[in-house]
Amino acid sequence: MHAVYLNAQQVVLEEYFESGIPTTWTIIDGDGFTVHPSVSNFQAAWIGLTDPFNPNNSIAGSTSYFEPENQAYRFLITPQIALGSYGNILSWSSMSHDPSFPDWIMVLISTTGTEIEDFTDTLFRLNNEFPYWTSRSINLSDSGYVDQNVYLAFVNYTNRGFKLYVDSVQVEVNNPANTPNASISSVRIFPNPANEILNFYTTEAIQTLEIIDVSGKRLYFQESPESSIDVSQLQPGIYYLRFMVGDSVESKIFQKL
Repeated sequence: MHAVYLNAQQVVLEEYFESGIPTTWTIIDGDGFTVHPSVSNFQAAWIGLTDPFNPNNSIAGSTSYFEPENQAYRFLITPQIALGSYGNILSWSSMSHDPSFPDWIMVLISTTGTEIEDFTDTLFRLNNEFPYWTSRSINLSDSGYVDQNVYLAFVNYTNRGFKLYVDSVQVEVNNPANTPNASISSVRIFPNPANEILNFYTTEAIQTLEIIDVSGKRLYFQESPESSIDVSQLQPGIYYLRFMVGDSVESKIFQKL
């Protein structure tokens, strides 16, 4: 963990797991289940490992593949973080290993300690994490977390999945671009599920739009899309939308009826 200063903006936590999971982080096995022999290297609830899709990258990983099958409840908890009075931003990247057995991820926050019962507020929850690295960020200040010492937990709570990966965890405080009055773009899609026309809305211009199936194959790509798209030719099922908005990538899941 190290600090970087730029116009009062400060990075107070930055972890890429290049040397494994630091001893300052807390790992809790909240389920106690026995992992399947095919993933026997996951003897801890979270481990440091090489990215199976990029041998030059190190990541943190957790399995939800048990024998017998069951639901994971596995915590990867940051050291204590001192938040600023505004502009407290959490960012990270995560992915599922196998699109046929997608893992689920939660991000929780605690102001009291690192026991499971301390994490009483959910910041983010996603069933069926995408089968490719996806970067996300959360404005902690918008959730009321300012001038506090907190812990953040990445939780694998998958029911009968395979492997969940997390990387590039960063907490930034006093970011002047993210004061309480600053607006943060977020793409909204509707209706969902959709049969013919899928609409989307955001406060900023969308640069690119992709539609990706559950295997990770890109089915559609468009630059500067309009505010809707015809999905009538897609087969019924689950699909991922990936938008480039400004300098960030936002992902959404939708169902085609």
